[in-house]
Amino acid sequence: MGWIYLALLCMFCAFSAAYRKEHHPVPTYFGRRHPDGTLVDRSAPEFDRDIKKPFVNQKWRNDASIKLSPTVATNGGEVAVIWNGVTDPQEKDFIAFYCPIYSNPSHYLDYFYVSSSSTWKEGSGNYSVVVYNMRSTCVFKYWRAGSSYSKFVAESEELSFDKGGPEAPLQGHISMTTKPSEMRVMWVSGEVTKPAVVKYGLDKELSMEEYEYIIHTYTADNMCQAPANSTGFTHPGYVYDVVLRNLKPNTQYYYSFGSETQMSDVLYFNTPLPSGDKTPYKMVIYGDMGVSPGLRAAETANLVLDDALKNDVKFVFHHGDISYARGYAYIWEHWFAMIQPYSTLIPYMVGVGNHEQDHTHGGERDPSGAPGEGSWHPSWFNGGTDSGGECGVPMFKRFHMPDNGNAIWWYSFDYGMAHYIMMSTEHDYSPGSRQYTWLENDLRNLDRTVTPWVMIAGHRAMYCSEAYESDYVVSVNMQRLFEDLLYKYKVDLAFWAHYHSYERTCKVYKGKCAEDGITHIVVGSAGKNLDVDKWYPEEWSVVHKTDYGYGRVTIANSSALLYEWIQNDKQEVMDHVWLTK
Repeated sequence: MGWIYLALLCMFCAFSAAYRKEHHPVPTYFGRRHPDGTLVDRSAPEFDRDIKKPFVNQKWRNDASIKLSPTVATNGGEVAVIWNGVTDPQEKDFIAFYCPIYSNPSHYLDYFYVSSSSTWKEGSGNYSVVVYNMRSTCVFKYWRAGSSYSKFVAESEELSFDKGGPEAPLQGHISMTTKPSEMRVMWVSGEVTKPAVVKYGLDKELSMEEYEYIIHTYTADNMCQAPANSTGFTHPGYVYDVVLRNLKPNTQYYYSFGSETQMSDVLYFNTPLPSGDKTPYKMVIYGDMGVSPGLRAAETANLVLDDALKNDVKFVFHHGDISYARGYAYIWEHWFAMIQPYSTLIPYMVGVGNHEQDHTHGGERDPSGAPGEGSWHPSWFNGGTDSGGECGVPMFKRFHMPDNGNAIWWYSFDYGMAHYIMMSTEHDYSPGSRQYTWLENDLRNLDRTVTPWVMIAGHRAMYCSEAYESDYVVSVNMQRLFEDLLYKYKVDLAFWAHYHSYERTCKVYKGKCAEDGITHIVVGSAGKNLDVDKWYPEEWSVVHKTDYGYGRVTIANSSALLYEWIQNDKQEVMDHVWLTK
């Protein structure tokens, strides 16, 4: 793709209708909504604009009280907050939630106005919220809204969590290494009083134990920018990382993780197919998920769990924009609770997107090893501060991918008849770069008689006809910089996301349909706000749709592969294509 074409493209973009991606609100801890049904945005200045500071944390004489039901909650469970005896209540009085209980009064996880209850004027009311185990006891506090300060009125009893409380093993997920005889198990808990362990075996007796583990955690100081290193930070707990070795490939194992104080339920997984194994199988792929309820992220999670249980899906390939925490750490708690039913059942393989990685300062804290202040910022690249200052740190600490590339940023693995590559579109992929050199070496050393199918996934799209000018310019530069490499080594499928929509191309090369080209699929439809339904007229675009859904690949044999896109609200396959060779 020459520079003349690129210049013409930019001119075309300048004179075309300008569609820019909307700001995606950060859900509050309670997922509160405005009266019109739209999300209250935690990242917006108006989130706490009406909360008067300082907080006067001294109770005046009154009979106000707050009760909770239950006082021992389940992770992701509902708690009713019930208050009584408030004298002269005000409409802007509010109840704030603190975990841990000794948090600074201004560092609440979320709040709600007492006027959310219809009986607030009587000095009493109730309001139900969903809470997550943050590895500590928690408390609700009632604050009187003054003209220039907030004054303490009442405090609830402590809220604790069941199944071990701070020591509960949560956020479980498994992932593959480079060996079919291994499986990695990871989870989060607070400080444990007894050693962490994974118990496992070929039956539910769990006759084997693995006590060797690595612990990961991070602090606000580890991250690059606000809000991740300031108002958005809460302690992530301790991430336990255990590898089970000397397993039989393609075999079901039962397992449980945690410590002797509190173990998880007994679960099961299947070890991977060895490289070259001719057994047919399915896998699921998607990007841009987040934590939205209803037919969005929550429904994607429900459908993928159902697919894993009923259709024997072998693993998930999630190529970027994972939780959309963007510096607000509690979102990771919400997201893991949503996916854990299937991330503990099938390997959950991830890559980074702009909302995990992109930053403009604090480059020395970026664990990817990218030079400079930001990951990568050529003049045509539209990356900014999309990670909310996380700069890849939570992803790097919470996930551990195969160790044959650069951690979560780029890696590869074989599964049966296919070779899978994850790349980072947030890092330099120009010829001669560290990532390009790794990718070229990975492709060069493939044995296509063993893995006849080759698929690559990254976040930003090399081909997408959605009418977002700056992203379109990035896609053209991706074509310019490494499309030839993918074409040279005959990559079969390229999966992308970033656009919150679905699109499939013909077999394409250099912007033209070609029988020996590569099929590109954008599947950024797993749950985050849908994009504007505007598209450039491109001959290589076969189908596009602005709706929620996910992708599924079936490796039928060495010469036939089926790709399907399942739409959430219809729970049906709405697009499919067979690739043959």
